[in-house]
Amino acid sequence: MAISPNLFDDHHISSLPLVSEETSTTYNGFHDVDRDPNSWAGSLPANQGLYNNENEKDACGVGFICHIKGEQSHKIVSDARQLLCAMTHRGATGADSRDGDGAGVMTGIPHQFFKREAERDIGCVLPTPGEYAVGNVFFKANDPIQLQSHQSVFATIASHLGLRVLGWREVPTDGTILGPAASSKEPAIYQPFIVLRDNYGDGNTSQNGPFDAKQLERQLYVLRKRATHTMFVTFNLSSQ
Repeated sequence: MAISPNLFDDHHISSLPLVSEETSTTYNGFHDVDRDPNSWAGSLPANQGLYNNENEKDACGVGFICHIKGEQSHKIVSDARQLLCAMTHRGATGADSRDGDGAGVMTGIPHQFFKREAERDIGCVLPTPGEYAVGNVFFKANDPIQLQSHQSVFATIASHLGLRVLGWREVPTDGTILGPAASSKEPAIYQPFIVLRDNYGDGNTSQNGPFDAKQLERQLYVLRKRATHTMFVTFNLSSQ
């Protein structure tokens, strides 16, 4: 991970030794503090006194919300949305103040939701949780020829690995709040539903064949790597 030269926010600065005990000289500039030559571009101060630069962390804000009894609820998502909106106080914007800095909400994969979507959009019944995977693939917007080509490449790679792509779900998005910089690069997002062919079969419902969870995980990893290098597309695979 690259370290930004603009490393020190108010939390980092407060951890630095600002005043020398011997000379009572206040440090005001970047070069007034000894730098660590092993850090990127000398961006970190050298270890001194009680200060150890290995304890430095990125100044990202993180919130975690859950139900104490493990019950699923949409209120968790709505509360997370409020938490996310509250992040603007720390300047959660990109170079263009009309765009965010990429902050978002992460949730578990909702099986019942995907089961409904898969039956409606791709005409397949998903197997039980743990026997399929869902990916997020980002394609160039408004380019149906490239979309079809890349989806075909992805499916071919999956087939060679003993996997099967049941179909693709187009993710609905709302880009009305995006600034011009972000909207100009907004991708088309599609979700492939992936299963082990030996387990699911070639029909629209699972045949409940032999299933190996470790094999699914391994083949998904290889699929991600091969597809990334072949298609030059950034995507994630998350097993369900």
